[in-house]
Order: sequence, then structure tokens, then C-alpha cells
Amino acid sequence: MNSPWDNDVVQFHKKLKNYWEKMVGEVEVKPQTEGAAFRKRWLFGGTTYRRMVEPLAIAQYYKDGGEDYVTKERSKHFKQLEEWLKESNGKDLESTSKKNVEAILTIDSCFWAHVEEALRSCKELKAAKEKEEELKKLVEFEEYVYKLLKNYAVSPEIFLEKSSFMFWWIEYKGIKGTSYSSPLVSFMNIAANRDQYTLGAYDFP
Repeated sequence: MNSPWDNDVVQFHKKLKNYWEKMVGEVEVKPQTEGAAFRKRWLFGGTTYRRMVEPLAIAQYYKDGGEDYVTKERSKHFKQLEEWLKESNGKDLESTSKKNVEAILTIDSCFWAHVEEALRSCKELKAAKEKEEELKKLVEFEEYVYKLLKNYAVSPEIFLEKSSFMFWWIEYKGIKGTSYSSPLVSFMNIAANRDQYTLGAYDFP
């Protein structure tokens, strides 16, 4: 929060949040079309908003010391927008393309909350608490990430050097050790694979 641009982002965030909370509330009372809450273009707008703005809400929540965002903090209007997308069978909104992977918004708008929880599991393991349960959570997160990558459904911004995902990866590698092998390990251990993903040129086995 050290620049005018940061403050502008906060203001845009608030305005968009207020707008879409109002829209969702109105549509809950009166759907836009028979059999569907939103017309397609509105659903597209709401989906883009959710994927762009919810990560900001997640970042602020964890910065303030929160935990378990999805269960404890996630706003009703984010949940409702996601539910309406599922109900619409909006495959065209879910699909991604290798050709424009650099420009995509991560399909799961809660991705960064899952990253933060995985980081928390790493800390719990270091503190020798509930090791078996935390290891299970970490393996599930690993499988979740690899599935997103295979579908080109996650933005390559996760590979930025100081991203919380890369912090998690370093911690996780240390926990699992050099003898551990998995599809995600095979992908992540070679930097060129990540570069190819960013270009939309990596072919997953």
C-alpha cells in the first residue's frame, strides 16, 4: 500500500464488490431469464469479476491473519456467482486455451486460498502437529495443482519467483525430500517446463 496505484486498486475493488453484491441480490429476487439467473453476457461478466477480484479478498484476509477462507470468510455473492456458472453448464466460460495461457485468469477463484492453507500445513508439519493429517492435505493440494496445470486452467503467474505458490513449492520439496517422485515434481523440477507452460507449448504426459 505504498503507491497511489495501490489505493486505486482498493477503491476499484470496493466499487466492483458493491456493484456485484447488489446485482446478485437483485437476481436472487428476480432472475434475468426464465430458467437462468443471469443472461449469458452477465454471467460472463460476473465470472470474470470473481476470478479477478476474489484473489484480492483472499490476499487481504490472510494478510490480516485469517485462516480457512473458503469455510469461514468467503462472501455469499462469490459463492452464488460460482454456483450459477455451474448450473448454466457454462463450458465456454470454463474452457482455456494454450494459445493465450499468459492472459488467462485462474479458473478456480479460490486457488490462492488453497495455496495459503497448504503453506499453513507446511508450518504445522514443522511444528510436529498432526503430521499424518497435514501430509494428506498437502498431497491432495499437490494433485489439485497438477490437475489445473494439465488443463491449462491456472495462470502462469503462480511461477513468479516471490509468489506464495513458489514459497509453498520450496517448503514442500524440503518436506518430501529428494527421493520423492510425482507428476508435479517431475514438472516443477525443470524450469524449462514452466517456461513452456507459459508459452502454451508444454505437453503433459
